Amino acid sequence: MTHRCGYVAIVGRPNAGKSTFLNGVLGTKVSITSDKAQTTRNRVVGILNEEDHQLILVDTPGWHEAWSRLNKAMVREVDHALAEVDVVLLMVDLVPAVESLQRDGKLLSKADELLLARCAETKLPVVLGLNKIDLVDPAFALPIIDAWRDLHEFAAIVPLSALKGKGSDALIGECLNLLGEHPPYFPKDQLMDNSEKFVVSEIIREKLFHNLSQELPYSVAVKVEQFDESERDLNKKPKVAIHATILVERNSQKGIVIGKGGTMLKRIGTQARHDIGRLLGCRVRLDLHVKVQKDWTRSDRILRELGLEAGKDIEQ
Repeated sequence: MTHRCGYVAIVGRPNAGKSTFLNGVLGTKVSITSDKAQTTRNRVVGILNEEDHQLILVDTPGWHEAWSRLNKAMVREVDHALAEVDVVLLMVDLVPAVESLQRDGKLLSKADELLLARCAETKLPVVLGLNKIDLVDPAFALPIIDAWRDLHEFAAIVPLSALKGKGSDALIGECLNLLGEHPPYFPKDQLMDNSEKFVVSEIIREKLFHNLSQELPYSVAVKVEQFDESERDLNKKPKVAIHATILVERNSQKGIVIGKGGTMLKRIGTQARHDIGRLLGCRVRLDLHVKVQKDWTRSDRILRELGLEAGKDIEQ
């Protein structure tokens, strides 16, 4: 029996549905989601295993205009992913495409054009996933599909609804068809290539995105300081103790994250502990602390600690 294996980078603009697609095809959450753009900051690797294939899916931050060190580091994550894969999966949100087409007859924004050009530069096969097909009028979807087909020689174009799971299997099938025969790179029971410590920090950050106002989540980060597994293997009541620090840039932000009488921090901790417990399969003691780290989004050192490569500016 032949076995296909390879890497696929999932790239796209913010809120295109990349993380929703990844979680959906894996059947579990490995990448956090929210209705706010630019939720994903690091590359997240999910592994889809079947008897005859192993598809390694690399979720990336949304491609956007990079103006700060943090944003530039996020966009650099996309470039790194594109340099390390066999296939590019370009995910496009059909809703703003239709709105733009209706408003001024324009299909692509400048950012869309730059991202498509970046994908083309790789010389890799590019599969186009047109997401949220369930939210647009088919009369507009068809002209958009034709317009995208004229822009690039895609290996395949697949309309889908990542949220509802419609078309996702077809999209995975097109990616698999582009992979060569190769033994699995990872054990067949492995679901992700990110550490549990990383996923824990991401779960906490997801709850910050869900509970805080529109702008504040972009000024927060999470560092897991302690991850004590000494009681994880107990036969009765196994437990993991976690201590995490939530970084903010200003004192006023610290007060908002903590909330009146600590109510907001308690809510975030309760929600995060529930999801972390499901991830780890045991009880979790989660201690959260909020720390002011002025201008952390501009600190190369802190960005590196968060797993983001800082350094030279990149062009947009």
